[in-house]
Amino acid sequence: MTDCAEHQLMTRRSFFGQAGLGVGAIALTDPILKTVASAFAQSGGGTGNLLVLCQLNGGLDGLSVLAPFTNSVYKSNRPVLALGDGDVTRLPGNADYGINNMLPFFSELYGLGQVAFVQQVGYPDANGSHFESQEVFEFGVRNLATGVGTSATWYERLRKTYFDEPFGVLDTRSIGDPSKYGYPDRTYRRAAQDAFGRLSRSNAGSSSRQQAVLDAYARIDERGEEIRTRTENFESTGESRGDFFRAAQLASADLGSQVVKLGFGGFDTHGSQDEAQGRLFPNLNDDFKQFVNDLKALGIWERTCVCFYTEFGRRNAENGSPGTDHGHGGHMILVGPSVNGGLHGQNVTSADMQEKSLPYYVDFRSVFSSCIRDWLGFDPKPIFQLDGETFDENVGSSLFV
Repeated sequence: MTDCAEHQLMTRRSFFGQAGLGVGAIALTDPILKTVASAFAQSGGGTGNLLVLCQLNGGLDGLSVLAPFTNSVYKSNRPVLALGDGDVTRLPGNADYGINNMLPFFSELYGLGQVAFVQQVGYPDANGSHFESQEVFEFGVRNLATGVGTSATWYERLRKTYFDEPFGVLDTRSIGDPSKYGYPDRTYRRAAQDAFGRLSRSNAGSSSRQQAVLDAYARIDERGEEIRTRTENFESTGESRGDFFRAAQLASADLGSQVVKLGFGGFDTHGSQDEAQGRLFPNLNDDFKQFVNDLKALGIWERTCVCFYTEFGRRNAENGSPGTDHGHGGHMILVGPSVNGGLHGQNVTSADMQEKSLPYYVDFRSVFSSCIRDWLGFDPKPIFQLDGETFDENVGSSLFV
């Protein structure tokens, strides 16, 4: 049995039992001890799969990712920005759609049946504000004014309901750079880790509580070395050590995490959209490819699903900048070896393109609910079926095989 497997078999309770009650109190205030303590956490139920949430901030123009490039209304609405036959990779079995050539890795995975596009997703009474729409997706509540369910994000409610462990949900925005918690770096935390590791190996505590602290630091040293060894061959290096790199680091740490959240922004493309996407799409494509390769090297890609979403789509017609303004319906994208690859939701029609914005036919909560139920193995009703909140749970087809 590998060291990693042995750690996963050791429960949080047994760890504290061996280390002493004093560690539990210290771990509440010491972020390093918190990391070690949670490394031995186990989830109560569920599949043990990993759900990675990637929020595409700014309002991604889904029609520039998955283009209905043969549609005449699409072409007339976007005389400058419309993608043509030479700009896309046609979908196998559906010649009316193409994936932007600046996203070749997504096209590659689509060809392998590992990408599911859920088209025309949104929510009732759409809000054109970035901040409020992002909060709707974060809290899973259509009407934020009610205050129902907004004390915690929907994925925090999920954690508290089903796997109430400190690191059951990790957000790269709030946890910071994981290198400060034992990954390869030259920060003072690494120096402190090494010093306390040496201390624990050469000294015995005069009391059970002191010995518990020394034992905990010994585990910090051991865990840090494991993580450094496991991640030293990560492809994500240098300038591209962004949120995808941090997400891969966190996923590598065996912290009992079932949800990892990250963001990728810059999609508020009111002007010069073609130039902005010329930078954004290749970066997204390359960073995500590195992330997938990192997870493959760790042996956890097979049990991972990545869900890409954005707060709203953009207008069907370009403005004179040229760009696109805030719209309504957008696309959600699920990627992973176990997704039911292909097109889901409602295909974009000429009637849809004649509207000011794409309508929404699929409620975003139904997609998240499918991820919770069919991927993580939990009942989503306590998470989204809140007082005064109702929505159509039907996506139209299964999102997972």
